Amino acid sequence: MMDIQALANDKALKPLDKRARLIAALDQEAVNIGDLLAAPAPLNDRACKLLLEAIEESTRTQPERATPDWMAFAQQHLASPSPGIQREAARIAGNLAARFPDALEGAIPLLLAMAQAEGTVLRWAAAYALGRMVALPTYANGTLIEQVRLLAQQEENNGVKQQYLTGIKKAERGLR
Repeated sequence: MMDIQALANDKALKPLDKRARLIAALDQEAVNIGDLLAAPAPLNDRACKLLLEAIEESTRTQPERATPDWMAFAQQHLASPSPGIQREAARIAGNLAARFPDALEGAIPLLLAMAQAEGTVLRWAAAYALGRMVALPTYANGTLIEQVRLLAQQEENNGVKQQYLTGIKKAERGLR
């Protein structure tokens, strides 16, 4: 298995090169997320953020490659004290929402809390994930859509608000 912490701490490589190597390792299954979930010692923040960035890129471009462990790994990091880790975890949850709709229950309360963050980047990531979730038939008719509508009404940043509105529109189209 690839030593992610060593890669993250390698000062000879640029961040994009590190991320590219991790994406290739995910492609070749040289990184086993299940092993990382079960590891007694978690990754340090730098390595964790790097891995989440690679997973986010992979799930954005090829979500079919993901396994439920990828979603579990992201969900585990939604409550991280690190905003960078939270952001990437939320984006992964949004990317994988349609692929694993039954694995979202634990992520939703964390994303709703993140939607109240002071930082626009965190609120955008939460809105991205929640907008994708609310568009799913499982959530389009429930309490989540009402919560997302309220968040959209309260949001002052147009980019964040647009993420919510896009999800609401998709949900409404699906209900017709």
